[in-house]
Amino acid sequence: MLSANLDHLEIIPFISAELKQLLQEAKEFLSEDREAGRYDLDGDKVFAMVVDAQTQPIEERRPEFHADYADIQVLLEGTEVLGYGHMPAGAITEDKMADKDVAFTAEIAAEKIVLMAPRDFAVFFPGELHRPLVAPDGKGAPVRKAIFKVHRSMLEPS
Repeated sequence: MLSANLDHLEIIPFISAELKQLLQEAKEFLSEDREAGRYDLDGDKVFAMVVDAQTQPIEERRPEFHADYADIQVLLEGTEVLGYGHMPAGAITEDKMADKDVAFTAEIAAEKIVLMAPRDFAVFFPGELHRPLVAPDGKGAPVRKAIFKVHRSMLEPS
């Protein structure tokens, strides 16, 4: 997991050229107001989803991971907490990998928390367990975010 702010990409020293380019493209994409919906940026290899969502108490948010896609989650409006960590053995509770590239678990071992403010982003690589849309105050509030789905082949060094 990597977390920083889109306005300070220059301070991230040790990321691949491919990831740095994707983050720059995400920043450029978000320089315009976007309606909620899906945007194909490079077919099924890279696409963005702009969503208006509601944060929820942590116990109502299921941890998830993806096999083929990395998530670059960018908070646009509001405040959100993201959880991340390791998957306990045998923890998969719902497997939708075959048709939606997502599986869910009941818990995250040694869960860490990141408080997100507007223009903060978090990158979750394929296989990394994460819990999005957690309410920082436990009550829930509206947020707007962009989720860039990046196929693992786009992250490989060229």
